[in-house]
Amino acid sequence: MNTLQKPPFQAAPAYARRADYLPALVRRLNLGRSDAHRYLLVAHLFDDTMRMIDALAGVMDFDAIVGIPYSSGSDATRLKWQDRYGERVHCPKTEDAFKSVLVDLLAKSLLACRASRQKLVIQEVGGYVVEVLHETFADQLDLVEGVVEITKQGVWRAAQIDLKIPVLHCADSELKRLEAARCGETIARCLDGLMRDLGNSLAGRRAAVFGAGWIGFGVAKGLRRLDVIPSLIDINPLKVAEARLSGFDASLVSGDLGACDLVVGAAGRLSVTQKVLRQLRNGCLVASASSRRIEIDVDFLEAHPSYELHPSIRAFQLNGEGTGQDRQICLVNDGYPVNFVPGSGSVADEIVELILGELIVLMADLTTYTYEPGIHRLDTEGEAACTQLWIEQRDEM
Repeated sequence: MNTLQKPPFQAAPAYARRADYLPALVRRLNLGRSDAHRYLLVAHLFDDTMRMIDALAGVMDFDAIVGIPYSSGSDATRLKWQDRYGERVHCPKTEDAFKSVLVDLLAKSLLACRASRQKLVIQEVGGYVVEVLHETFADQLDLVEGVVEITKQGVWRAAQIDLKIPVLHCADSELKRLEAARCGETIARCLDGLMRDLGNSLAGRRAAVFGAGWIGFGVAKGLRRLDVIPSLIDINPLKVAEARLSGFDASLVSGDLGACDLVVGAAGRLSVTQKVLRQLRNGCLVASASSRRIEIDVDFLEAHPSYELHPSIRAFQLNGEGTGQDRQICLVNDGYPVNFVPGSGSVADEIVELILGELIVLMADLTTYTYEPGIHRLDTEGEAACTQLWIEQRDEM
């Protein structure tokens, strides 16, 4: 009998070989070290962020690396990152500690900038640094070259400030739109997995998604692929019309929320209000698909008795308001984004790195050109540069 010989090594399929996209982009942009600048990073400390830092090593070295508390505040994250980058890494566990760390590190970087006649470039997520700079360092903003932002939430926060510095962003780039669709899929899969952990299935159940923007629309599409019956709610008539023309039940105001087993906030603001929470049925799962902890009235829920139903779900006992029927509302990930639940999976690295590439382009632009104070979007040439290299590398794999 003929038998197959076991190969000396286990070869991965060709498509599984990951190209070094970010280092290649740095080379293609012909980036060199600028002695006129210092750098500070505020980010979710994931492996893809690590690859960006490594790609920029020797070109843009960060004075400090600060993790967002709800995604990067664990001791495991701190130890992993400090093992690689040393004491430059800071992983505050709370919002108050986070702001205190930012103030301290910005003060040190700005002092170094003044002493060495350099300017500070900051890459951040969520608009935290822009607020702190204008609140605490208004008299030192001449030392800030600008801020690079990745999220719509960060851009919205910056727009509320009388900006004295430039804020460059890729929050509404076409590549971010593509990433948002994949993020919506990830969120839908995570919610389905949590429901399965509880011994149930989302299939055939009704869900309400507040916000029909890129993320909300992506969540609804992902849920529909899982045979959930989603409806979208948005105050923007154009988004409602687009959702309806894509075959979704969509409206400007919420309908029968009492029929839903899942409610997702993806509006970029408080959407799952106390009024909404009081309408939900017993056992309804409530989750955020937004950045930060802004979608759900968590304070209202936390005023009620609760217990841990699952490592990522807390059940709150709401009284029946005279009906005699108490209800449990099940909050996912303490009201923080559901796609940050441990083990939830994530958008594929090769897609996330496209967005990190845009951040590199923006940082290069900020150190090369002069920008007026205000908000500036990544231009189409920058998007094209990132996408062209990505296509070339993918075609070569």
